[in-house]
Amino acid sequence: MDCLFVRDHLFSYQEQQLSGEEQKEFEEHLHSCEECNRIANGFQSVATIMDKKKSVEPNPFIRTRTIQRIESALEKANEPRYPLFRRSLQPVLISILLMIALAIGFSVGKKLDTTLSMNNDHHQEIQKMKSELFIQDFIDEDEISFTNN
Repeated sequence: MDCLFVRDHLFSYQEQQLSGEEQKEFEEHLHSCEECNRIANGFQSVATIMDKKKSVEPNPFIRTRTIQRIESALEKANEPRYPLFRRSLQPVLISILLMIALAIGFSVGKKLDTTLSMNNDHHQEIQKMKSELFIQDFIDEDEISFTNN
């Protein structure tokens, strides 16, 4: 038996699928050829490791635990980020700020209206004085002091 046959039939030897005579010749070749013996031992080691890994049973509860983790992550994602108090407090605060802004706007508008009506009253008084004194152009006192200087 040659090395090529041994290397091609390592799996058959491992599974004991060789005939009795081939099995005997195979073993004799392994005893006589150091290289083939080393390859066969390596193949045997790999097969042993694979058999051990096959025999390890997975945790029977791994599926349940995985589904629970996924469900809890989904529940966390769907939970509101703000508590109920914060969710109801925000619209109330916005309403209060809007009311304050309206109050400030009304007070500023009222002051402007008062100022405009006062200016209008002054203008009417000046027009009245002009008509009573028959003055065509009313000269401002500041302009007079400016021209005198």
